[in-house]
Amino acid sequence: MRSIKASATENPLEGLDSRALFDAAADAMLLIDEGGSILLANQAFRQMLGYKDARKLIGRSVEMLMPKRYRQSHRQYRRQYAESPAQRAMSHGRNLVIMNGSGQEVPAYIGLSPIRHNGHLLVLATFHFPDSSMISSKVLWENEQRMRLAKSAAGLGVFDFDLLSHDLLCDERIREIWGFEPDEPITYAMLTGCLHPQDLPIRNAAIQHAVNPDSNGEYQVEYRVINRKDRSERWLSTAGKVYFSSGVPVRVVGVVRDISKQKRLERDLRRQQSEMERLVKHQMAVQTAAAIAHEINQPLAAISAYSEVALHALASGQVDTAQLTHALNGCFSQAQRAGNSLHELLAFLQRGDMELETVTFDGLWQELLISLKQDDQHEFELKAEPLQGLPAFSANRTQLLKVLLNLIFNAAEAAHDAGLSPARIIVRAVPDEDGKHVRISVCDNGPGIPADTVSRLFEPFFSTKPNGIGMGLRLSRAMIEGMGGRLWFDETETEHTTFHLTLPRKS
Repeated sequence: MRSIKASATENPLEGLDSRALFDAAADAMLLIDEGGSILLANQAFRQMLGYKDARKLIGRSVEMLMPKRYRQSHRQYRRQYAESPAQRAMSHGRNLVIMNGSGQEVPAYIGLSPIRHNGHLLVLATFHFPDSSMISSKVLWENEQRMRLAKSAAGLGVFDFDLLSHDLLCDERIREIWGFEPDEPITYAMLTGCLHPQDLPIRNAAIQHAVNPDSNGEYQVEYRVINRKDRSERWLSTAGKVYFSSGVPVRVVGVVRDISKQKRLERDLRRQQSEMERLVKHQMAVQTAAAIAHEINQPLAAISAYSEVALHALASGQVDTAQLTHALNGCFSQAQRAGNSLHELLAFLQRGDMELETVTFDGLWQELLISLKQDDQHEFELKAEPLQGLPAFSANRTQLLKVLLNLIFNAAEAAHDAGLSPARIIVRAVPDEDGKHVRISVCDNGPGIPADTVSRLFEPFFSTKPNGIGMGLRLSRAMIEGMGGRLWFDETETEHTTFHLTLPRKS
C-alpha cells in the first residue's frame, strides 16, 4: 500500500467539508447564532440526547433544551455573554441540566467558545456528560424537584452574583419582590438601589464583614426593599455565603425570605408594649406624686398653722415674743422635715449604683444599628463619622444607647415636623479637647431650635412636643452625668441642631 504525501504547496484541508468535521467530533456540540437559534447539531449530540431527527433542533431556540424554570434566566445569561464573549464554562463548572429527546433532565458540563464569522457572533457549545449520568439523572431530577418544592413552600428567592464578571442571576421570586419584569436585565446596583436608605448601614456592614478573607464568608441580615412598581415596602431576611479564590472574594450566593408579616406582628407587639410601658410610667408618676404629697402634706399643714398663729399675734398689736418664737421655730422645723422627707424619697427612687464598662464606638455603633432596626415610626438617614483610632471609654452601655436613641428620635421628629423627610443625622465621635474624655455628637439637618427655647431645653416638664412630658433631655443629662460625663446643646450652631456628650476615656 502506497503512502500519500502532500506537497509543500498542497493544503491537506482543502475541499474538506466543515460539517463533516463537526459531525466527526466525539463530543456533543451545538452551533448557535447570536439570537439563540440552533444552526447545527452534530451527530454525537443527536445520539447522546436522543434527537434522531435534526429538523427538530435546527432553527429552534436553544432554550428548548432547558427546563422551563431556567429558560428566562438563560436568556438573560445569553445577553450578558454576547456583551463580553469569551471561551469559558457555563456557571463556573457547576452541573447544569438539559432536556433529552424524551423530555428527561440530563446533567451536563457546558463549555462556550465564541466564533466571529462575517461580522456576526456564533457560539460553539460543547457538552460533556458525567459518568453514570444516565443512571443518576433520575435521582438528581428527584432531588432537584424536592429542592424546588422546599424553596416554593418557604417562599425563598435565590441569587448568584459573580464578583469578577459582575454577572447576576436571580430567580422569579426576587423579581417579584423587587418589582422587576420577567425579561428585564438586572444588575447588582439595581438590586441594592431598592434597599431602604435607613437599612443600608447595617446591610453594608454585614457584607463588608463577609467579604473579609479572615471571616467564614457567611452573613445574615434583615432589611427593607421598596418595590419598583408599586413602591410597597417589604421586610426581607437574607442569608448568604461569599466564596473566595486565593483570598479574593469571587462569588456571592444567597437566599432571601419575605418576613413582612412577621415584622408587622412584631411592630404591633412593640406598640402594645410601648403603650403598657407608658401606662406603667404614668402610674409610677401618679404613685410618686402621691407619695410626695403624703410626705409633705403634714409639714405644710403644720407650717400653715404656725404661720397663722404668728400673723394673728402680729395683727393684734400685742406681740408675745415667746409665742412668736415658738411659731417661727415650728415653721422652721416643719420645713426641715418636709425637705428631709423629699431627699429620703428621691434617694429611695434613685438607689442602686450604675455599672460602668469599657465601650468602643464600633461596638456601640453596631448595637445602635440593631436597636434602630426595630424602629418603624421614624424616617431618617443615619451616618457615622468616628475618628480613626478612637480610644475606648467608660459608660453604662444600656443607658448610653437610650440617650443616643432619644437624641436621634428627637432629631427625626423635628425634621419631620418641619417638612424635611427623611432627616439626615450624623453621629460623630472624636477625643475631647481636654484629653480625658471622648466626645460624641449628634447632628441633624433640621430647622434648629428657637433662641427663646434653648435656655429651657433641660428643664423638667418642658417640651416642644404636643404629647411630650419634658423629661427626655433632663433624664438623658442625668444619666450621662452619672457616668462621669456631660451633655449639652451647641448654641454656636445656628442653622441646625447639635448635641454633644462626653464620656471618660478608658485608660
